[in-house]
Amino acid sequence: MATITKNASSNWKAFVRKSGWPAAIKTFRTKRDAEDWARRVEDEMVRGVYIDRTPSERATLRTALMRYLAEVSPTKDIGAAEREESTAKPILDTLGSYSLAAITPPLIADYRDRRMATSSPKTGRLLSAGAVSLELALPFPSLRRRHSGMGYWLTAEPGGAGAQARGAPDVATVGYERRKAVMRAITHTFGSINFR
Repeated sequence: MATITKNASSNWKAFVRKSGWPAAIKTFRTKRDAEDWARRVEDEMVRGVYIDRTPSERATLRTALMRYLAEVSPTKDIGAAEREESTAKPILDTLGSYSLAAITPPLIADYRDRRMATSSPKTGRLLSAGAVSLELALPFPSLRRRHSGMGYWLTAEPGGAGAQARGAPDVATVGYERRKAVMRAITHTFGSINFR
Protein backbone atom coordinates (compact mmCIF):
# COMPACT_ATOMS: atom_id res chain seq x y z
CA MET A 1 0.00 0.00 0.00
CA ALA A 2 1.35 3.42 -0.94
CA THR A 3 1.15 6.58 1.17
CA ILE A 4 1.89 10.00 -0.33
CA THR A 5 2.57 12.92 2.05
CA LYS A 6 3.70 16.51 1.65
CA ASN A 7 6.65 17.49 3.83
CA ALA A 8 7.68 20.90 5.23
CA SER A 9 9.87 21.77 2.22
CA SER A 10 6.89 21.36 -0.17
CA ASN A 11 8.20 18.09 -1.55
CA TRP A 12 6.12 14.93 -1.82
CA LYS A 13 7.26 11.75 -0.11
CA ALA A 14 6.02 8.37 -1.29
CA PHE A 15 6.06 5.37 1.07
CA VAL A 16 5.34 1.92 -0.34
CA ARG A 17 4.84 -0.90 2.14
CA LYS A 18 3.98 -4.43 1.07
CA SER A 19 4.13 -7.60 3.09
CA GLY A 20 7.27 -9.58 2.33
CA TRP A 21 9.13 -6.59 0.84
CA PRO A 22 11.30 -3.89 2.41
CA ALA A 23 9.67 -0.47 2.63
CA ALA A 24 10.43 1.77 -0.35
CA ILE A 25 10.65 5.53 0.23
CA LYS A 26 11.42 8.32 -2.23
CA THR A 27 10.95 12.10 -2.36
CA PHE A 28 9.63 14.01 -5.38
CA ARG A 29 8.91 17.61 -6.37
CA THR A 30 5.40 16.89 -7.64
CA LYS A 31 2.59 14.76 -6.30
CA ARG A 32 2.05 13.19 -9.72
CA ASP A 33 5.65 11.96 -9.87
CA ALA A 34 5.30 10.46 -6.37
CA GLU A 35 2.06 8.71 -7.34
CA ASP A 36 3.53 7.35 -10.58
CA TRP A 37 6.62 6.02 -8.79
CA ALA A 38 4.54 4.45 -6.01
CA ARG A 39 2.25 2.78 -8.56
CA ARG A 40 5.24 1.40 -10.49
CA VAL A 41 6.95 0.09 -7.32
CA GLU A 42 3.73 -1.56 -6.10
CA ASP A 43 3.26 -3.19 -9.49
CA GLU A 44 6.83 -4.52 -9.46
CA MET A 45 6.33 -5.89 -5.94
CA VAL A 46 3.10 -7.64 -6.95
CA ARG A 47 4.84 -9.19 -9.98
CA GLY A 48 7.83 -10.17 -7.80
CA VAL A 49 10.41 -8.21 -9.81
CA TYR A 50 11.03 -5.20 -7.57
CA ILE A 51 14.68 -4.24 -7.15
CA ASP A 52 15.74 -1.48 -4.78
CA ARG A 53 17.84 0.80 -6.98
CA THR A 54 18.56 3.38 -4.27
CA PRO A 55 22.22 2.33 -3.76
CA SER A 56 22.79 2.52 -7.53
CA GLU A 57 21.14 5.93 -7.76
CA ARG A 58 23.24 7.33 -4.91
CA ALA A 59 26.59 5.80 -5.82
CA THR A 60 28.70 7.10 -8.66
CA LEU A 61 30.80 4.88 -10.87
CA ARG A 62 33.88 6.46 -9.26
CA THR A 63 32.73 5.39 -5.77
CA ALA A 64 31.94 1.85 -6.89
CA LEU A 65 35.17 1.37 -8.85
CA MET A 66 37.32 2.84 -6.09
CA ARG A 67 35.65 0.46 -3.64
CA TYR A 68 36.24 -2.44 -6.05
CA LEU A 69 39.90 -1.48 -6.47
CA ALA A 70 40.35 -1.16 -2.69
CA GLU A 71 38.49 -4.32 -1.63
CA VAL A 72 38.62 -6.82 -4.49
CA SER A 73 41.75 -6.07 -6.55
CA PRO A 74 44.20 -6.60 -3.65
CA THR A 75 42.94 -10.20 -3.33
CA LYS A 76 44.16 -10.95 -6.87
CA ASP A 77 47.71 -11.49 -8.03
CA ILE A 78 49.81 -8.33 -8.32
CA GLY A 79 49.74 -8.23 -12.13
CA ALA A 80 45.95 -8.44 -12.34
CA ALA A 81 45.52 -5.79 -9.66
CA GLU A 82 47.86 -3.41 -11.49
CA ARG A 83 46.10 -4.04 -14.83
CA GLU A 84 42.70 -3.34 -13.28
CA GLU A 85 43.95 -0.11 -11.74
CA SER A 86 45.43 1.15 -15.01
CA THR A 87 42.33 0.03 -16.94
CA ALA A 88 40.01 1.84 -14.54
CA LYS A 89 41.77 5.21 -14.95
CA PRO A 90 40.30 6.25 -18.34
CA ILE A 91 36.88 4.96 -17.30
CA LEU A 92 37.03 6.96 -14.07
CA ASP A 93 38.17 10.09 -15.91
CA THR A 94 35.29 9.91 -18.39
CA LEU A 95 32.38 8.17 -16.63
CA GLY A 96 33.33 8.48 -12.95
CA SER A 97 30.86 11.26 -12.13
CA TYR A 98 27.82 9.33 -13.45
CA SER A 99 25.42 7.62 -11.07
CA LEU A 100 25.41 3.84 -11.56
CA ALA A 101 21.71 4.05 -12.39
CA ALA A 102 22.50 6.56 -15.17
CA ILE A 103 24.93 4.29 -17.01
CA THR A 104 23.06 3.13 -20.10
CA PRO A 105 24.06 1.23 -23.26
CA PRO A 106 24.17 4.44 -25.37
CA LEU A 107 26.51 6.05 -22.82
CA ILE A 108 28.79 3.01 -22.87
CA ALA A 109 28.70 2.90 -26.68
CA ASP A 110 29.66 6.58 -26.84
CA TYR A 111 32.57 5.96 -24.44
CA ARG A 112 33.62 2.94 -26.53
CA ASP A 113 33.60 4.95 -29.76
CA ARG A 114 35.62 7.80 -28.22
CA ARG A 115 38.17 5.37 -26.76
CA MET A 116 38.60 3.64 -30.13
CA ALA A 117 39.44 7.04 -31.65
CA THR A 118 42.32 7.57 -29.18
CA SER A 119 45.82 6.21 -29.51
CA SER A 120 47.57 3.86 -27.12
CA PRO A 121 50.22 5.58 -24.96
CA LYS A 122 52.51 2.54 -25.38
CA THR A 123 52.33 1.99 -29.15
CA GLY A 124 50.98 5.27 -30.48
CA ARG A 125 48.43 3.38 -32.61
CA LEU A 126 44.65 3.58 -32.30
CA LEU A 127 43.18 1.28 -29.66
CA SER A 128 41.80 -1.92 -31.15
CA ALA A 129 38.21 -3.05 -30.77
CA GLY A 130 39.35 -5.96 -28.60
CA ALA A 131 41.39 -3.72 -26.30
CA VAL A 132 38.42 -1.42 -25.70
CA SER A 133 36.11 -4.40 -25.04
CA LEU A 134 38.58 -5.75 -22.48
CA GLU A 135 38.93 -2.30 -20.95
CA LEU A 136 35.17 -2.15 -20.44
CA ALA A 137 34.95 -5.69 -19.08
CA LEU A 138 37.88 -5.84 -16.64
CA PRO A 139 36.95 -3.55 -13.75
CA PHE A 140 33.27 -4.46 -13.54
CA PRO A 141 32.96 -8.10 -12.51
CA SER A 142 31.95 -7.48 -8.90
CA LEU A 143 29.47 -4.81 -9.94
CA ARG A 144 27.80 -7.28 -12.32
CA ARG A 145 27.67 -10.14 -9.83
CA ARG A 146 24.67 -10.03 -7.55
CA HIS A 147 26.47 -12.20 -4.97
CA SER A 148 29.31 -9.70 -4.62
CA GLY A 149 27.76 -7.96 -1.62
CA MET A 150 28.37 -4.49 -3.02
CA GLY A 151 24.63 -4.00 -3.41
CA TYR A 152 24.63 -2.12 -6.72
CA TRP A 153 22.15 -2.70 -9.52
CA LEU A 154 23.36 -1.67 -12.97
CA THR A 155 20.96 -0.51 -15.67
CA ALA A 156 23.47 -1.65 -18.30
CA GLU A 157 26.35 -4.04 -18.00
CA PRO A 158 29.53 -2.15 -18.92
CA GLY A 159 31.06 -5.25 -20.46
CA GLY A 160 27.76 -6.37 -21.96
CA ALA A 161 26.02 -5.98 -25.30
CA GLY A 162 26.15 -2.18 -25.27
CA ALA A 163 29.91 -2.33 -24.99
CA GLN A 164 30.53 -4.65 -27.95
CA ALA A 165 33.24 -2.81 -29.84
CA ARG A 166 32.66 -2.14 -33.51
CA GLY A 167 34.82 -4.45 -35.51
CA ALA A 168 35.02 -7.10 -32.78
CA PRO A 169 33.09 -10.16 -33.98
CA ASP A 170 30.20 -11.40 -31.92
CA VAL A 171 30.80 -15.04 -30.93
CA ALA A 172 27.29 -16.19 -31.96
CA THR A 173 27.62 -14.47 -35.35
CA VAL A 174 31.00 -16.08 -36.01
CA GLY A 175 29.53 -19.55 -35.35
CA TYR A 176 26.53 -18.86 -37.56
CA GLU A 177 28.70 -17.50 -40.40
CA ARG A 178 30.95 -20.59 -40.22
CA ARG A 179 27.95 -22.94 -40.39
CA LYS A 180 26.55 -20.98 -43.33
CA ALA A 181 29.89 -21.16 -45.18
CA VAL A 182 30.14 -24.94 -44.59
CA MET A 183 26.57 -25.45 -45.88
CA ARG A 184 27.36 -23.34 -48.98
CA ALA A 185 30.46 -25.46 -49.65
CA ILE A 186 28.53 -28.71 -49.21
CA THR A 187 25.72 -27.51 -51.47
CA HIS A 188 28.24 -26.33 -54.07
CA THR A 189 30.09 -29.67 -53.99
CA PHE A 190 27.20 -32.16 -53.70
CA GLY A 191 24.21 -30.14 -54.85
CA SER A 192 21.04 -29.95 -52.85
CA ILE A 193 20.95 -32.32 -49.86
CA ASN A 194 17.69 -33.58 -48.39
CA PHE A 195 18.03 -34.45 -44.68
CA ARG A 196 15.28 -36.92 -43.75
